[in-house]
Amino acid sequence: MSNNFFVFVVCGKREHIDTLHLSLQYLKKYSKFEILILTDSSRNEIEILHDQVIDVKTPTQYSHHQASIYLKTGIHKFLPKNNLYCYLDTDVVAVSASCDDIFNEFSTPIKFAVDHCKVRKFSSSAVNCDCQKNREIDRQKFFKFNKDILGVTVTDPFLIEKGKELQFQFDQLKKSFFKKLYTAMRFFLSRNQFHLDEQFYFNKKNKTWHIKSGDVVMYDIDVEKMQNATGLIYNKWTKKWYNQKGEDIWHDECNHLTEYIAETFNIVVNNKNWQHWNGGVFLFDDSSNLFLDAWHNKTMQIFKLSNWKVRDQGTLIATAWEFGLANHPTLSKKFNFIADYNNNGVQINTKTEHITDDGFITSYQPAFVHVYHNWGNKSWPIWQWIESKL
Repeated sequence: MSNNFFVFVVCGKREHIDTLHLSLQYLKKYSKFEILILTDSSRNEIEILHDQVIDVKTPTQYSHHQASIYLKTGIHKFLPKNNLYCYLDTDVVAVSASCDDIFNEFSTPIKFAVDHCKVRKFSSSAVNCDCQKNREIDRQKFFKFNKDILGVTVTDPFLIEKGKELQFQFDQLKKSFFKKLYTAMRFFLSRNQFHLDEQFYFNKKNKTWHIKSGDVVMYDIDVEKMQNATGLIYNKWTKKWYNQKGEDIWHDECNHLTEYIAETFNIVVNNKNWQHWNGGVFLFDDSSNLFLDAWHNKTMQIFKLSNWKVRDQGTLIATAWEFGLANHPTLSKKFNFIADYNNNGVQINTKTEHITDDGFITSYQPAFVHVYHNWGNKSWPIWQWIESKL
């Protein structure tokens, strides 16, 4: 019997247990190691269909979500000693036999993979501040001006995503002098419309970008009129719009999380834009106990504080800095590839089975794919590929 174990934690609603059951099918197919499930069965809407379930009674005052976090951050308290464990969120899917190689990656005292964003961007997802709401007010000013003055605006989520996809293509063009020059020549020689590719075209008269359906996804703005009407500020160097506080209106970033970490735990996060860890996959053994105790205690503490959301990643950031692990080695994205549906850089080459989150500037043959939203979306190429792996 191996001393390597995978372990999941789940509590409560059927949808979470259904997600677990599907992830279990994948892991059982690709892994040779044993799998443990940690749960409080008294909370569960349906039975967990697995032969190694550890049942732990969680504090009754906790919601199901809190109970799951209680078990996850306190995981070392409920498992047998003298083993190496790999924790997996229920929405982390094994897609190749290389999933077992993760156990070779352990670095004491604990090892996580990185998240898909940095601390400032994650901040308003971890604590209760008004930054997201205020930034949305700024964006509505932007949209209202375009509708009232220019007669055009883009608020439909699908068209906004298409606009982001177009901007991603622009960003890629800028990285190649020859591609940029060739595109500029084609633009200059075109007449009324310039077709960037089969999907996007530019109306030179109206100065608007469209998709094939004719819907507008991007347009030129009268900067001076916009600034005068809204109080927003355009920086021609960064090509971004800011509010009066100097905050980018399209990014919900702030320092409240690091401020609350300092106030609540007296821990200083020196790098406000640190690339923090993702709690969906991590390796631990008995040498991890002090770290896990600290993470667990902090998380139980914030359950009682109104300025913190019920999450475990803010306290994970605090604990990493408390233990001086800001530069600690992290797992390759291969072992926790975060499939962000809203990132147009997330793509899959089904022939080579390489996946990317930056349009194939970098790529990986993944062992695990972390589908943290749009689980089961059959119209999504990433999910289609995942389904083909079972």
